[in-house]
Amino acid sequence: MLDIQSLTYLQGGIPLLENCNLQIFSNQRIGLVGKNGSGKSTLFRLIRGVLKPDSGEVNFQSGKTVAFVEQEIIDSDQSAIAFVLDGDVELCQLEKILAQIEHDAAWFEAQQRYEAIGGYSARSRGAQLLNGLGFANSTLEQSVNHFSGGWRMRLNLARALMHRADLLLLDEPTNHLDLEAILWLEQYLVRYPGSVIVVSHDREFLNTCVHRIAHINNRQIDSYSGNYDDFERTRAERLTQHTQAFQQQQKQIAHMEDFVRRFRAKATKAKQAQSRIKALDRLARLAPMHIEDGHFGLQIEAPERSPDVLLRIKDMGFGYGDHQLFQHVNLVLQAGARIALLGPNGAGKSTLIKLMTGEIKPTSGFIERTPNIGIGYFAQHQLENLDSESTPLQHMKQLDPAQNELSLRNFLGRFGLGGDHEDRPVATFSGGEKSRLALAMLAWQKPHFLLLDEPTNHLDLDMRDALTLALEAYTGAVVLVSHDRSLVRAVADELWLVADGQARLFDGDLEDYKSWIEARRAKEAEELRSSTPKTQIKTAVKPNKKSLLSKQSKLEVALTIAQKELTEANRRLADPATYVNFSRNEIDQFSATLVTLEKKVAELEENWLELEMALEE
Repeated sequence: MLDIQSLTYLQGGIPLLENCNLQIFSNQRIGLVGKNGSGKSTLFRLIRGVLKPDSGEVNFQSGKTVAFVEQEIIDSDQSAIAFVLDGDVELCQLEKILAQIEHDAAWFEAQQRYEAIGGYSARSRGAQLLNGLGFANSTLEQSVNHFSGGWRMRLNLARALMHRADLLLLDEPTNHLDLEAILWLEQYLVRYPGSVIVVSHDREFLNTCVHRIAHINNRQIDSYSGNYDDFERTRAERLTQHTQAFQQQQKQIAHMEDFVRRFRAKATKAKQAQSRIKALDRLARLAPMHIEDGHFGLQIEAPERSPDVLLRIKDMGFGYGDHQLFQHVNLVLQAGARIALLGPNGAGKSTLIKLMTGEIKPTSGFIERTPNIGIGYFAQHQLENLDSESTPLQHMKQLDPAQNELSLRNFLGRFGLGGDHEDRPVATFSGGEKSRLALAMLAWQKPHFLLLDEPTNHLDLDMRDALTLALEAYTGAVVLVSHDRSLVRAVADELWLVADGQARLFDGDLEDYKSWIEARRAKEAEELRSSTPKTQIKTAVKPNKKSLLSKQSKLEVALTIAQKELTEANRRLADPATYVNFSRNEIDQFSATLVTLEKKVAELEENWLELEMALEE
């Protein structure tokens, strides 16, 4: 479907991507990874045709369509649901034809196509996308301009998902999502009926969603089968093998060069020396493997002594106007506690963090902080409060004017802000660089406890791993809000659930929390159904229960067979050997079969659910 051949793209006259090759087939889910600045977003723009390669080709199969998420925060008076529905380009074109008064041949053709692509259920599909991404039904008719920047980015994502495309490009789709929405998006992408290329720094998200990794490293694109964990293992093995081969070749070269040096001038050995010179010239020399993975020396220290109780929340309440967010909350934060806050979007996780810092005050009850304790607070809005004209070194000097410059430079280097970064104004920094500076400033103060609100946003996988190790080694207390499950699993000993006006200990792990989310969604769906007036059944005679059970039994058999066939089709397309042993036409046929099976399973499941509802009635 997509064939990238010998692609080179220059940025400022310097190759960002050089002689790259990548093939994408139908119904593949690929994770695109690489360090920040390696060219991932640039590759997306090249695929879309926004940029042109300096050499090489990007060939997209004729008739295939691409969907992508707009990165700009949109400004629109449209309702949320209307904005999302406009993402289905073909549907919009058909609706324009159907709006015409004259019913000619083109109108009837459009009518048939509209029915075939599910035009009459499009609004329901759009509402399901918005619900999955965290929008309440009551907000679907609100204008786009009503929502904050983060929620508008979710609207952009929903609009892209609404587009029935052959290839979906997702650039950091989880950055503006909470854990609940990420879990939904994972399952949506697993069932997506086209190909997906996703850029993400979320390890567990990649492990769930993709079965192939494209790694941009040293201006090249290398392809690996499997998920992100498989990629890391395979890459480590390749690096080891390459290093061993390189070292062995260096020994061979040194031996040959030594022979030439010793015997070149001797008549009796001249012929052998010349032979070795020619062999050296012919030798395909291995280059040393350049590992671009960062090796950050992050270290966050806590004071040697700390009081047993750092913070106490007593009968606390908090609300905005008439909206009461918390009621009668009682919590104690002990020294050395390791806590992650979980809960639905809007339940108050970030607000609870702000209450703990003292940035906002409770409307009832009180929060008591032990005197003279240091709090390290990190939140995304703090990045905008950095002085854009000052350099990282100047920021550190303001924190500790008496400290010598060399110590500050060395410390910044641990956070990947060494070299020219130290003397560049913050205005030139990316979101990831700003996050690293904010973390460095926090770490320098050696706080008694850390309050971290989404600290991994904008950080690449190397920096996330380094931060995880630093937090594991940190001896102070940690309260963490994060959608990065790898970080939560590594750092937190306790999970606190923030929901329904309360913050309390959650008895379970992240898998239990996933089950809690699913049960909550099912309950909300049931409440919505029960609040909707039941329409009268228009059929004159209802089918009897025995007939319905017979039909359902036959459907279950057919569904079981179809699901097995679908599993086998997915396995075959995920197997790298398929792309070696079969022709491109055969692979396209496998992909077409997969799409047919996915539709068949979906139809059978829908028919089964209709029968189940009829039986309940």
